[in-house]
Formats: sequence, structure tokens, C-alpha cells
Amino acid sequence: MTTASDAPSRRPPHTFGVLAALPGELGVLRSEAAVHAHRHGFELRETSIDAGRARILATVAGVGKVAAAGAAGALLAEGIDALLVVGTCGGLRQADEVGDLVHARVAIQWDLAVRDGRVLHADEGLRRAWRGVCAGADGAFLTADRPAIRVLERLRRARATRGFAEGTVVADMETAGAAAVAERAGVPWAALRVVSDRRPRWSDLVRAGQRRGASFEEGYRLHAATPAASVPELCRAVVSH
Repeated sequence: MTTASDAPSRRPPHTFGVLAALPGELGVLRSEAAVHAHRHGFELRETSIDAGRARILATVAGVGKVAAAGAAGALLAEGIDALLVVGTCGGLRQADEVGDLVHARVAIQWDLAVRDGRVLHADEGLRRAWRGVCAGADGAFLTADRPAIRVLERLRRARATRGFAEGTVVADMETAGAAAVAERAGVPWAALRVVSDRRPRWSDLVRAGQRRGASFEEGYRLHAATPAASVPELCRAVVSH
């Protein structure tokens, strides 16, 4: 006779929290997922994968560090095992092209005036697993509540990171805010973003008289959902080990 104590215990599903600033950045994680709950003003949508071995809770945070921190808190309240940030970013160096994928090695609260908590490190295991299913460069995400739109601002940020930010350097408005909440809670985090607009080359400015980078709207339409599309495969890779 098998008693309850003899029966094999069923491991609870591994739960991944995913946040993006805008609806289009979540792609199928939003459009094809069922509404799980509303927490602290955020709608959480759930996707079950791998026969229930893992589940994904995804939410649209809104733009900016405060919105991202609030969304991260709502996901953490659901008991997630890892936090994933997806979406778009702005290229700061001339080598960055629209459509390039960048995995966060670090996220930096660029407009934070104190050193403590300014630089946040992505979980190495998660980052490597994500790179294994979705190739991309490693880099630093400079998170600020003001976007880097003008060419000189992009150039200033890129130059200021020389010597401490390895690899590609991109600008975004949410990653470090969400990462700070996850790190304080002891939850591993990782981020993957796609370049939606790049820093124009000087030849572009002379030829076209531009003062801004390539069109964000076009890059967003073509590439915004690419990072989120890789999340289910990442989750399968993580739970299979």
C-alpha cells in the first residue's frame, strides 16, 4: 500500500516573470496568453509550457523606471523564480544596427546620482542560457527616464561608459528599475532587447540634415516582439537542466 508520504512529490512549475514597457514588445506572450490576475494595477497574463513544467507570467509595465519597478514587484508577489525583461533599446554606438539583439551583462541606472545600487549584474546562468537559444551580443544597458534621442546625447553616453562597460552599450528606460527590485528580493534576472533605432552616422546627418536616429516607429514595428518570442524556448532550456 502506498501512503501519501511514500508517493513521489510533484515539483511545482518553474515560474518566469516577464515584463516589457509596451504591448507590442510582449508579442505572443500577451496576445495568445490567458489573463491570470490583476495585481497592483498590472494585468498578468499566463502561458503554460512543457506540459505544465513551467509557466510564464507576462505584464506590460509602462514606460520608465518607476513603472518597471512596480511591474517587477507585482510579478515578484506571484512567487516568480526568475525575472526577464524584454523590449527595444536605442543604439549608442555607430556599430549598432536596427534589429541587433543585445543581452544585458549589466544594467546601469544612468541618471541615479549615488553609486550604491547604480550598477546591477544580470544572472550569469540565465544570460548564458538565453544566448544559447537566441544569439546576440553582450552589453550594458544604460537605463534612464529620459530617452537618448539627440545624436550628441547618444555620443556622450557612449563615451562616458568607456573603461567599465564591456561590449555593446545601449539605452533603455526600464531594465535597471526592474533589476533593482529583483536583486533586492534575491531573484535572478536577465534582459534581452533589440535595437529599434540607431545612432546616425555623421555622413547621414550631412546628407539628410537629420537630428535624430533612425525611425523608432519602423524599428518597433519590425522587431519589437523578437526578444519575447525567444522566452518560451529559454524557459524550456532552463527547466530541462
